Amino acid sequence: MTTKWSRRAVLTAGIAAAAAVVAGDAPVRREPTSSLRAHWSDDLCENYAINIKSFYAKSVYQYADAVFDLITDLGVRTVRERVATGSSLGAQQQRAMQIRLAASGVRWHATVATLADWPRAEQATDAALKVFTEFYGPRLDGLGSLLHSLGGCNEVDGSVVNGEVDPQWAAHARLMQRILWERVRSDRAFDGVPVVGPSTRTDVTPERARLLGDLSAWSDWGNAHMYNRGVSPTKNIDRHLEILRPCFPHADRWFFTETGYNDSRATNRGATVSEEAAATYAVRGICDFFKRGSIYGRFELLDDPDPINTETQQSINFTSDPEAHYGLVAVPDSRSDASPDNWRRKPEFFATQRFLRLMDDRGQRPRTQPLEADIWSSHRLQRLVAYKRDGRHYLLLWRDVEVESQYYRGRGFDVPAASVRVQLRTPRPAAVYVPRYSDVPVRTQPPRTEITVEVAGDLVIVELG
Repeated sequence: MTTKWSRRAVLTAGIAAAAAVVAGDAPVRREPTSSLRAHWSDDLCENYAINIKSFYAKSVYQYADAVFDLITDLGVRTVRERVATGSSLGAQQQRAMQIRLAASGVRWHATVATLADWPRAEQATDAALKVFTEFYGPRLDGLGSLLHSLGGCNEVDGSVVNGEVDPQWAAHARLMQRILWERVRSDRAFDGVPVVGPSTRTDVTPERARLLGDLSAWSDWGNAHMYNRGVSPTKNIDRHLEILRPCFPHADRWFFTETGYNDSRATNRGATVSEEAAATYAVRGICDFFKRGSIYGRFELLDDPDPINTETQQSINFTSDPEAHYGLVAVPDSRSDASPDNWRRKPEFFATQRFLRLMDDRGQRPRTQPLEADIWSSHRLQRLVAYKRDGRHYLLLWRDVEVESQYYRGRGFDVPAASVRVQLRTPRPAAVYVPRYSDVPVRTQPPRTEITVEVAGDLVIVELG
């Protein structure tokens, strides 16, 4: 379904006065920036991760070849899942998958143990790390090609132990994180592998953060979960970081190991959006999180199917698991019918794929190349500047605007376009991309010192040759 806001983004054109001002999106006259700091474009690719569940042996993830093809076709560099120990079918499936991914250049953020393991913290941690040193290391000639990072326990402020929330969750989370840190830092096999703190829930509070306390002695990076609940990804990031900063006061990098959108129509929680809106928000979100020094960890690759009832809202929570509709790939709502033959890649899959391909620049890190330019905009604007080793610059432009109401109504908004003019110091050719819709430019122009574009709801990328 093409909405008003999506048409406006695709038909990117010259300067046009905006007819209205979106609430919270006040007009500005100019960004006085003659020399814009630029980031290597490939770092934006490294700023994205996807959650998988390859050790769920009897779920849709059992189709290992199809899962592998999705991951590599998406272009993601990092996957996240908990390391499985023992010799179960799920553990065997995970090991085969991670070996294949490492060989293809995809690394693993591995979550070590769960909060329920706290009574045997040392044994559980040792068992997980032993999988790396005794299984993966010998087969991969070390762990460098396998491990992106190691993470603490998952959602410690909401973990259920023995059927209820652990009343001592904070103390037990600190114990698990300390043991992980000490074990990793005492084993040379893990040299250079960052240790990420434990994650907390989306609804984490300052009080829970205070209970968890300062974890900087046992972690390199901060960790968080923040689901966007059907609104712009820009919203709430800074507040979330403010809440958790006391837990990771010295972290210069963060990993939001779970974030993203639920696109189920069958929910009365008021926290879902359409697949189309999720695609718009997701590629903007990668940029939003990058600006704050955080990896965008999208949950998850595949829908986890569960029967739904789209007609009876009164009973919806009994018939629809929200986790069934977080995936970048749609799966039928019946596990018995689900197979790769009837999976469907959602618009967000393609938008993310196009974004990652456009920013891809693997190779030796180049010298920083700032962009000499001035920018004028009719509305408040978010921006990043990226560059590639061949000298091209990319001006990434987006706005903190919502493009659709939440489900179950799901009504698209007519977002007035911001007129943006870029004045260059020297003439350069330009191509305008909107990854949400296409992998080819929506417009090109020969070398000039000025380019004008319109930015509505979608991320717009201006390539300067």
